[in-house]
Amino acid sequence: MATPPKKATLESRIPIGSGYDLYSFSLPKDNPLNFCGGQYVILNSGLDAGEEGKKLKRAYTIFSKDSDQNRFELLIRKVHRGRVSNHLSECPIGADFEFSGPWGKFAGNETWPNTGKTLLFATDNGISSAISLISSGKFKDRVDSTKLVWLLSEHEDPFLVDWIREERIGNATGVEFVPVRSTGDSWSVDSALSFVRWILNAGDSYSNFFLSGNGRILDEIASFLETKGIGRETIGSESYFRQEELKEDRTRTEV
Repeated sequence: MATPPKKATLESRIPIGSGYDLYSFSLPKDNPLNFCGGQYVILNSGLDAGEEGKKLKRAYTIFSKDSDQNRFELLIRKVHRGRVSNHLSECPIGADFEFSGPWGKFAGNETWPNTGKTLLFATDNGISSAISLISSGKFKDRVDSTKLVWLLSEHEDPFLVDWIREERIGNATGVEFVPVRSTGDSWSVDSALSFVRWILNAGDSYSNFFLSGNGRILDEIASFLETKGIGRETIGSESYFRQEELKEDRTRTEV
């Protein structure tokens, strides 16, 4: 028997710069989400997918702290001609949405992180996973030994970077936040790997890694870390691929 979808109510929608909206959803008090930082949900937009009975669904990382399980936030990029992001931007406050989740197994790994410093490495929208993880209960006593490196597009809105630094990281957390812009439209695998090499040669030693964002880049980074003798069990990952479609079994495939 299929598990019935969960429901959430749109509480608020706040523009973050020119390229994103921050959505807040509330849940029934007797039905908490039970997520941990770094996980994601699959939101049913309600729009027809073009096949009979099918609806457009999108996977979004939970952006809020896991200390509050009766609501969750999603930071959603406004995609030009994107059916779902444009639809969500026009939905009335108070609208109900079906969703499933939380998904993402690694974030709930009780044996991670180990003792020692942690390197969080995010590309593009992967910053949501990294911020969610930093804000999680398991990282409460670890933030002072954490470095967050964010590879972002040359064209990313500077307001978003400042907002994340001031509103979601803040001086009190102790996280070393390193946003780095590409020299072209976006980061390539080679340029990202070069930057990882530079980080690892800068003198700090890391016991834990968490990679979030563009899967093409992160797969290569994970393989590179393994060649440096870093155990796979210390490398977490939450990745997506550009121009992807989410299938019903929650796997991602190129389109």
